Amino acid sequence: MRQRNRKVVKLKKRPSYFLGTLLFLFAVYLLVLFIQSFTREHVSIYEVNQKQIADNENLRGIILREESLVTAPKTGYIDYYLSEGSRMSAATTVYSINEQEPLSDTIVSVDTSNVSLSDEDTQNIRNEIANFREYMDLSDYNHILNFRYNINNTLMDLSDINLSKNLNQLKKESVSNASFQLVKAKETGIISFCTDGYEDLTVDDIDKTNFKEMTDQWRQLRSNEKIKAHKPVYRVVKSEKWSLVVSLTKEQYQKIQNRDSISVTIKKDNITMTPTVHTFTSDGDYFANLIFDKYMIHYLNNRYLDIEIQFNSASGLKIPVSSIVRKKCYVIPKEYITTGTGKTNQRGVAVLSYSKSGREQIDFVPADIYYEDTKNNVYLDADLFPAGTTIINENGKANERLQVTDIRELEGVYNCNQGYCRFRYIKKLYENQEYAIIENGVTYSLSNFDHIILNPETIQEDDIIY
Repeated sequence: MRQRNRKVVKLKKRPSYFLGTLLFLFAVYLLVLFIQSFTREHVSIYEVNQKQIADNENLRGIILREESLVTAPKTGYIDYYLSEGSRMSAATTVYSINEQEPLSDTIVSVDTSNVSLSDEDTQNIRNEIANFREYMDLSDYNHILNFRYNINNTLMDLSDINLSKNLNQLKKESVSNASFQLVKAKETGIISFCTDGYEDLTVDDIDKTNFKEMTDQWRQLRSNEKIKAHKPVYRVVKSEKWSLVVSLTKEQYQKIQNRDSISVTIKKDNITMTPTVHTFTSDGDYFANLIFDKYMIHYLNNRYLDIEIQFNSASGLKIPVSSIVRKKCYVIPKEYITTGTGKTNQRGVAVLSYSKSGREQIDFVPADIYYEDTKNNVYLDADLFPAGTTIINENGKANERLQVTDIRELEGVYNCNQGYCRFRYIKKLYENQEYAIIENGVTYSLSNFDHIILNPETIQEDDIIY
């Protein structure tokens, strides 16, 4: 038998360019997707929640009162018979003046053993010490001076009260003293024994310069030294009404300009009031005069107060301003809304069109209702059909026709609860630079815990959210 030739001849393989090209294109495609994932802005989703938002601002204002300084009729030593913050009438004896020496030093027989701090005095001193410790700043010399003044004021009140209690005995002791004189109040009001030089300041005098150095600069009028004639001996505030003037930015002025009143919290004692508001301008600057009718005595010895003004406040659904879009809508009577055939009963409108032969035909166009106004008009997407399209009222007896031309804009957001974008109308109650509060419970609008698109410029209505 012959042996078969088992020699194998290898054939040369041709290179496969098609497979290489395919792999290269696939690699390029993956690279493009990878780059797009970093360069393309991703859709952000925000969950709507029930919130309350307030537009509050902290300001410092200047107190204006109906007040004046009362001067001494002659030179002498003054002894007071009223305490700080006392109410007085025209018949009230306020002080005595003695040309020779202080009457309280000459009347040694007056009993002073019963002088003591009342509960109110003790509490006032404790409050002053607590406030001083909390806000103490060794670099603020005026703050230290004010603390010293307030403490001395309470202690001086004790001396004046003692003199008042022994006024009858003092009169008897001084009958023979020709230089002694009792001085009564010239008008009714509340008395204070300090001055800062702003007693004559009025709203007409206010300008931007009044808001540069806003620190109390009170000077004590009670003194053991001899007072010269016509020098101030006390201050009288004649009315319970007082006002606080604040400097505003243009934006703040616009918020408050048309308001008759506004909610204000005074930081000193956390009292919230609703003063009357009068706005005005001076040399191009903006101001508001907040007029109060109570608690004047609380701030008798304050010229400046820190306050918090509540410009706006609203409660509802909170959404970011960046999520709001505007949409053009057709406005049609509600009776033109009909339902399609089939199991879905989808709402829409009956649109009149014409076949190629010119015959009329009615097409059903599905449509979401975005909003319904008080006149029974509904708002539909203006992209459903061209303006001027005729629709038919299939619910009426005569099949009325309407040419759609009324186009208006609605504010809303893109809702994505079902995985795709749907426009939802919003009714704004309040808006600032970052957030808006919209009314909850509005038909065709949002509800609590709905999800909306935070950056609607990256997506279109009906787009699917991946």
